[in-house]
Amino acid sequence: MASYSATDKLLHKLYLDNFSISKSTLEMEEIMFGRKTKDLIVKEHVFVTGLARSGTTAVMNKIFDTGEYASLQYANMPFILCPNLWKRKLKIESHERAHKDGIIIDGNSPEEFDEYFWKAFLKDSYIKDDGLLPHIAEDKVIEKYESYVKLICLAKGKDKYISKNNNNILRLSSLERIKEHKIIILFRNPLSHSSSLMKLDKSFSKNQEEDPFSLDYFNYLGHHEFGLNHKPFLLTSVFNEHRTKYSREDLNYWLSIWLNYYSYVLENYKDKFILIGFEDLIESPDSVYEFISGHINVNSNLQPGKKHKPSSYSSIDYDEDLMQNCMLVYKQLSELTKYKV
Repeated sequence: MASYSATDKLLHKLYLDNFSISKSTLEMEEIMFGRKTKDLIVKEHVFVTGLARSGTTAVMNKIFDTGEYASLQYANMPFILCPNLWKRKLKIESHERAHKDGIIIDGNSPEEFDEYFWKAFLKDSYIKDDGLLPHIAEDKVIEKYESYVKLICLAKGKDKYISKNNNNILRLSSLERIKEHKIIILFRNPLSHSSSLMKLDKSFSKNQEEDPFSLDYFNYLGHHEFGLNHKPFLLTSVFNEHRTKYSREDLNYWLSIWLNYYSYVLENYKDKFILIGFEDLIESPDSVYEFISGHINVNSNLQPGKKHKPSSYSSIDYDEDLMQNCMLVYKQLSELTKYKV
């Protein structure tokens, strides 16, 4: 994040690290633009989620590229709770994002910035020293979030909203209380998925040692999937046993992360959830994107584009019993998908 000036870094800290200031800007937006949003009906809220490295960004980008959906973008940073008052034409040269996965971003690219809303209005109550806890938001917080989404839609001139947020696993039942919602959950083969997570954790940790602001940046936004301040999702009791057994340099730790996340998905699965397999997305993009198009309120079919070839990983030893449990969950998730490939 070498392109951020000292002024940029200071603004990020002053705004994002101070909930009183940031929340007051949302209140200001509601006062100034409340008349315009009063009659604004958001026709659809699409929530794309899944464990990081499962293809969530690719799916979000395809939906966003239709031009029918509003979303927070890099140009909204750092003042992300006041999307109408802060309309900066951010000049970021197109470049590959920090994940080094071939996804190109610029100032207009959408990203999972709305996690900051939950941080601010839940006052970090779900973020503990040892991990992130599932939670149920109060009605007043849900109502405030819906008001926030309306302001984003007003700023972008849209009547539909899309959010990609891997942390939304923590509040599925809260999102279900939002009108006109669709929840898309992606999953991936546990071996390649865990290998990708472990590789990226090492890369992020190295980058954050060299650039402390990049660590602050992800802490401000509430994303702890990788790096020096990694915090796992505390979803299942079994995971609490596994996490003390393995180090983060051990593939088994990341297999445990995978099992923890997707066991929880199965336990909380609803028939209306849209489950998408990463491998299906790679091998049969036409079929999968056609299916997604038919299950969200989009006026034209999503365009799959070129087939993406994910990285391959060298063979690493792992616990056979742990892998067997992961594959059982993977099989169950695959059987719950509703498209044909």
